Amino acid sequence: MTVTRIVGASAAAALVLVLAACGGSDGGGGSATPEAGPIDRLWEDAYGDWDEDEANTQQMEIEELVAECMSKEGFEYTPVDYSSMSGTMVMPADGDGTELEYGTLEFAKKYGYGQTTNPWGDPVEEPVDEGEEWVDPNQEYVESMTETEMTAYQTALYGVQPDFTEEEDWENWNPTWEEQGCYGWAQHEVYGDQMWNSDDEGNEWADLEAEMQTMYESLESDPRITEAVSDWASCMADSGYSGLVTIYDAENLISEKVQAIWEDNDPYAGLGEDATDEDYRAAEAAIQERVSEITPEEIETAVADYTCRDEAGYQETYNEVNVDLQQQFYDAHKADLEAYVAAMTS
Repeated sequence: MTVTRIVGASAAAALVLVLAACGGSDGGGGSATPEAGPIDRLWEDAYGDWDEDEANTQQMEIEELVAECMSKEGFEYTPVDYSSMSGTMVMPADGDGTELEYGTLEFAKKYGYGQTTNPWGDPVEEPVDEGEEWVDPNQEYVESMTETEMTAYQTALYGVQPDFTEEEDWENWNPTWEEQGCYGWAQHEVYGDQMWNSDDEGNEWADLEAEMQTMYESLESDPRITEAVSDWASCMADSGYSGLVTIYDAENLISEKVQAIWEDNDPYAGLGEDATDEDYRAAEAAIQERVSEITPEEIETAVADYTCRDEAGYQETYNEVNVDLQQQFYDAHKADLEAYVAAMTS
């Protein structure tokens, strides 16, 4: 089985948007609709004219450069047309055809948090020829290698991968493009430095990013938010879920159980190096069957969670605080923010 990592124009945009949107996304949401603040809207405007065809063209340019680089490293590499495998996910609909928005009570009643359920089904793929399954053109070549050859191939393609055992180490791992093999080099050739600004010494926006991060983190400690979370926790305790402190704790109860199932039942442990894609799919189907056993508990927990969020007015309060803090930050850093967005999207 070949593990492939892709970073295209949309992914580059997402890396930047994580910081700008972390307030709205991490805040979760009840049945009320999340509201974008002025900084969120600044990014939305910047990426509003994103061109999928242009992004696909850039990705193919990267693939051609990767092939050139891998050839110099002594390996074959066939450029991959990932646009042919892109699928479409649509919002799930209720019985009357109404779309169900993720993070609402209505969604929770049918799908919980979407952790053990599959709200959107499988992506709808559009293969070139009807009935033709997308296949990585490099798969057969890679599978013909010995384990040593495959390690060398992956290193040339993606760079040396660390063997971290602690999650914190992975979170703090920020390799430069020079450390990411042929893909890092090819992406840098196409996108330049805009994807690699994690080195504070060489990042002119480090101070602004740090201040923005501090602003978003201050959301959680705002008295309006803490009062709403306290009301939510009291409601959850009345519903049989005592001891919850943060707005994420109820969902984390399910996350921890799902993770424990995976850790105790590693579906890939018995698969050898000759395992096929069919073997991997069968192994995953087996573990998903185990995971689905806690679906009733997930739905029950999520329904209580979003019912209490609604009763506590959590999302409305979050919207108010998020917009307020973003507006204050935007007013104080308007010129710098606009220059920053321009630099990240150029």
